[in-house]
Amino acid sequence: MGERISDNPTKPELAILKLLWRSTDLSARQIHTDITEQFDWSYSTVRTVLERMTDKGLVSKTPIDGVNIYEAEVGKVALLGRMISDFSKRVLELDGAPTAAFFANSKLLSEDELLETALSKWEDE
Repeated sequence: MGERISDNPTKPELAILKLLWRSTDLSARQIHTDITEQFDWSYSTVRTVLERMTDKGLVSKTPIDGVNIYEAEVGKVALLGRMISDFSKRVLELDGAPTAAFFANSKLLSEDELLETALSKWEDE
């Protein structure tokens, strides 16, 4: 996945990424159906956000049978690690991010992803 984004995603963009991390690839219509309750957006707003996310390198789109299919272009562990590190430095004024154990009960990260996070931190030391 191309990790070329420079800014952290907005709350709606992160919600869309979470959908794509769970389902791999979805159409704008499927994404709209899944997040309409959370954001109360029109279908055209979802498409606008997806286009902005494509421009930012967060997602890619592939036309299949006349429908654009979106896929996350940024890895979950890499993005969350970067966001946590940024938050730790800016808000908590810590030199390093919390350890993977901090996220042990998270629904967002699987055991394999927690292990990957722990191993990457260990390799960096």
